[in-house]
Amino acid sequence: MPKRASDAKIPETSSQRGLALRIFATAIASGVLALVCAAAVGIVLGPFSTGGRFNPYWLVFFWTVFFVGGAMYACRNWFATKPENIYLIIVLAATFAFSFSISVRAIGWDTGVHYRNMMCFASLAGEVDVTASDDEMMAASPLEYAGDTELIELNERTDDLDVRDDAPVRSFGAPKTPMWYVTGAEYIPYALVERISNFLHVPFTCVLVMLNMTGALFYSLVTYFGMKKLRWGKMPYAVIALLPTSVFLASTLGYSYWLFSLLLYGFASLVGMLQGKQTADAVALAKMLVALLVGMLPRVVYFPLLFLCLLIPTQRFATRSLALVYRVTLVGSAMVAFGVWLVPKLVAGTLGGDLRGGDEVDASKQLVYVLTHPLEFASTLGGFLSPPLRMEGGAADVEGVNMVSGYLSAEASPGLFTNYGYLPRAHWAFTAIIWALLIITTLTNKPRTEGYGPLPGVVSLVLCAGILVMIVTAMYLDFTPVGLPEVHGVQRRYVIPLLYPLLAFVGPRVLGLDGRLRQKGTAVYNAVVLGGMAAVLFTSWWYSALVTLV
Repeated sequence: MPKRASDAKIPETSSQRGLALRIFATAIASGVLALVCAAAVGIVLGPFSTGGRFNPYWLVFFWTVFFVGGAMYACRNWFATKPENIYLIIVLAATFAFSFSISVRAIGWDTGVHYRNMMCFASLAGEVDVTASDDEMMAASPLEYAGDTELIELNERTDDLDVRDDAPVRSFGAPKTPMWYVTGAEYIPYALVERISNFLHVPFTCVLVMLNMTGALFYSLVTYFGMKKLRWGKMPYAVIALLPTSVFLASTLGYSYWLFSLLLYGFASLVGMLQGKQTADAVALAKMLVALLVGMLPRVVYFPLLFLCLLIPTQRFATRSLALVYRVTLVGSAMVAFGVWLVPKLVAGTLGGDLRGGDEVDASKQLVYVLTHPLEFASTLGGFLSPPLRMEGGAADVEGVNMVSGYLSAEASPGLFTNYGYLPRAHWAFTAIIWALLIITTLTNKPRTEGYGPLPGVVSLVLCAGILVMIVTAMYLDFTPVGLPEVHGVQRRYVIPLLYPLLAFVGPRVLGLDGRLRQKGTAVYNAVVLGGMAAVLFTSWWYSALVTLV
């Protein structure tokens, strides 16, 4: 007797139900173990600066670690068949744990500025009413709270935010420039959460956690769907998406969650199209371009990466007319993006530059200096970027100190990979592990029989180099005193959006392992990479952040 179609679905449904039960049981067991560990630590170490012998931040950390470990074991079959699902478990757990821990202090970059921008979006270009709690957040100074000696005072001030009168104490006018609201689209999710929270009278410190988690959820889901676009090469994508710096920035108020996730999704879509044999249809192309264009809005300087999308061969399009429309749209969008980036720079040049760089900053005079001393500027630019091993100036544990040279050096890489804002820098061993995983996955997580040829790698390298020069030049004009043989204000995290477009296309195929590993070998390979990044995330966060919460 032939089986009915409904009968074939029973085993699959039963398996999914069983998996859900195992994950639920893992969550419960992790909670019990976390309570035991948190209680034991409280008894051994005594009262915490957070009040009493119970530390909620450590409790959440313990639960997260136990849950991720248990869920990875319960879902171990996914390592070979659906590694993106394991990635989603790790990134969701990590970003949510970071979001909760970060709420006790302002440790990200320009937290007060981003909070103010979010309030402007929430007020829809009208007068922005500011409560005492809002005022406290907009005046937040990360450097003021960097050390553990201020934690007791900081926690008292944070708790006080919940009991203050929520009546406005002052107001200010929101920006009236339409372009400000276009390039600030990343604040829209934050503004929606803030409005809904205020309507429901959610306590202020809970709102702060919810704002952090908004970016965390967006980043996790967008990067997950990007990883699903790939046929192979998922592991280097996962390593880049799980960089401690990326996860930290996704869990703090700012634009990075938007920029990083949408660019990862867009370029994973491009790589997936080049890997597959299927025809590129209009919907898939539109989704890719929209993700890239909208993702670049906060930092339009990355627009040259759009030209990588011209690498799709004509034969992959459904029709030649679609290929023509696509390429015209792409080039036109890149030119518009170039204008959006350049015009404000020219206007800013007539207004003197970024005041945060100091009184000696003058973009107009700096531009004249560059044009009249091109060799000196080229020497400054090359010296800033070129030394491969050591850096001069700056510091391994303080992001805010300006480097004189070695921006791309090995010594500066902890500031790129394991940067937790104004917290102490994580141990160098974490950076070494990340380097190893990046190199290994870039060289091996690909088939030996498939490839793109050398052209995409060369184009990507040239574009990434050009973007770095544009970033450094812009900061030299806007942020550096006139004629100084140094470049100020260039943060190492600016390189992160360039990593995947570059590494996805480089590396020889001769070492490729995909297609030669059996399912068991693939599972072990993916487990080592994803498990290694999970270990780096949680141990480095403990090392840098949670050990101070005592």
